[in-house]
Amino acid sequence: METPGGRSILKELDPEKTRFQLDEFGDLQVEMPGEEGETEQHARVRTTRTFPLTSPEEFISFFDEEDNYIGTLRHFRLVDPATRALLLGELDRRYFMPRIRQIRNIRISAGITSWEVETDRGLRRFDVRDREDLRPLPPNRILVKDADGNRYEIPDWTQLDQRSRDFMVQLL
Repeated sequence: METPGGRSILKELDPEKTRFQLDEFGDLQVEMPGEEGETEQHARVRTTRTFPLTSPEEFISFFDEEDNYIGTLRHFRLVDPATRALLLGELDRRYFMPRIRQIRNIRISAGITSWEVETDRGLRRFDVRDREDLRPLPPNRILVKDADGNRYEIPDWTQLDQRSRDFMVQLL
């Protein structure tokens, strides 16, 4: 994609020339070749997924502490395993999303759906305000957004226990 002046909007980071590391405070740092052959260093870098729902391992974008765009990594498969683990850790902190393993109970009252679930982070209770806060994704993935804006994932609702599947059938 290009701007009207012919410049590319996407600044793709070269995984062989870009270095990612954590500083002594646990903040992400990026070191990369600059425009004129100098090395650019960025501290307190924030990662974002450009397509978090449909392509979570593609087009990972990086921003400095003032929210200026640094560049984008096209795909995780392009980096070494240690860098992949580092970046996935950063993204996991940013996109905290417990996975629902079992639905213990769902109660509907006055249009609000109250959930009691077992997740990979323990037991959770939350309310879902609207049917649109349940987002089915192919093939059988479901994202749930609670009334407080927290997100939960069911990677494959067809793999849940029978009672949990019965709850999902009622809601979908």
